[in-house]
Amino acid sequence: MDKVYSKDPRVSSILSGTSRLVESALTVDYGVPREEALRLEQELFVWFDRLSRRPGVPESQRGLRSHLISMTCKVGHVYWCGRIGDVPTDERVKRSLALGPEIIAIELEKRVETLEDPNGETCPAQ
Repeated sequence: MDKVYSKDPRVSSILSGTSRLVESALTVDYGVPREEALRLEQELFVWFDRLSRRPGVPESQRGLRSHLISMTCKVGHVYWCGRIGDVPTDERVKRSLALGPEIIAIELEKRVETLEDPNGETCPAQ
């Protein structure tokens, strides 16, 4: 599935720099099946592009990226909340659900910060 990238270079940079992180968070941390994760990722990117154009949204790439990571974790968490009767068997998924999306988002932010260069840009080797 093609990824949606914004015409705004700032947003496109964030999306391309976090695409693998978003996919990994959904599939590994939340155990969303790959096909479903790709669909959710596409929807997250559309949402993020719209969010970035709203007044009052942070101007910095780091501030905007935090919104995307946070919403990714919320989407992963809600995915399991909607699966009534299904219980994850993967320990990492159980951990993510037990800690909650806010804590997982903080952990992902820290992971991204270790991959950034001194200018705040995400390094391509994620």
